[in-house]
Amino acid sequence: MCGRLACSLDSDVLVTKCQFQDKAGKTGHPEWLGAQHQPTYNIPPTGQVPVLYGNLGDRFMRCMRWGLIPSSHKKPLKEFRLSTHNCCAESLLERPLYASCFKRGQRCIIVADGFYEWNSKKGAEKIPHFVHQNDKKLMLMAGLYDRTRLESEEDVLFSVSVITVSASDSLSWLHHRMPALLETEEEVGQWLHCGALKAVDILLPLLKPRTCISLYPVSKSVNSVFTQGSDCLTKVLPPKKRKSMTLDSFFGKKKPKVEAADEASES
Repeated sequence: MCGRLACSLDSDVLVTKCQFQDKAGKTGHPEWLGAQHQPTYNIPPTGQVPVLYGNLGDRFMRCMRWGLIPSSHKKPLKEFRLSTHNCCAESLLERPLYASCFKRGQRCIIVADGFYEWNSKKGAEKIPHFVHQNDKKLMLMAGLYDRTRLESEEDVLFSVSVITVSASDSLSWLHHRMPALLETEEEVGQWLHCGALKAVDILLPLLKPRTCISLYPVSKSVNSVFTQGSDCLTKVLPPKKRKSMTLDSFFGKKKPKVEAADEASES
C-alpha cells in the first residue's frame, strides 16, 4: 500500500530531472502543463501529485489528483465513493476501471522523493518510516491515469492511481505492499510508450517487487496530513525499549546483616 507521498521539488526542477533521449537521440525534457507543482512534503490521497506521462513518443508532466476518477464519472467528486489511490498489479486487468486505462495506453509515472509507510503488523507501534531510492534519485512509481470533465466544471480533471505489488524483503518487515517502481530509462520508455498489442506481455513483468530502496523512521507528526515542511523527512531515532523491572532489581540485592555479624565474631 502507498498512502502518503513527498515531493520536495518544484516543476522546473522536476522537468530537468526527468530528461530523456528523444527519437533522434537528443536529450529532451517533458513539457510541463497546467498548474505548477510546489514542494510538498506530506501528500495524502486526493492531493495533487506530479505525474509524467506520454503521447505518441512525446512526454509531458502535470499535477494530477491522487485517486483515479474514471472518464465516465461526471457527477460532483463527493459522489464518487471508491478508494482508487492504489490499484493492485495482480488484479489490474480484472477490474474494468483500471484495465481500460491500461489498454488505452493511459499509463503514467508518479514522481516523488519517496513515500511514508507505517508498520502493518498486528500490535506493532505505528511509527512512520520514509522510504526512498538507495541512490537518492527520484522515485518513479508506475501508475494509471484518466481524465474527465465534471458537471459544472470548466477544466478537465486529471487523476491517477499508484500501482502496488507485494513488498520486497527490503520492506516486507514493515508492510506487505509497496509501489511498483521503475528503475531504468528503458523501463520508463516501455511503460509510457509501449503499444497496446504488446502491452500485457512486455509491461506486466515490470510490475514486481524491487529492492532498490532504503528507509528510516521519521517523526510521528507526519501522521497528520496538516504537517508540512522539510522536517517531515528528518530521520529520528527510534524509541529505546525499556527493560522489564523485577522486584529484585527495584529494591536491589543487599548483603544480609547477619553475614556481617558472623564475620565480626570470627575476627
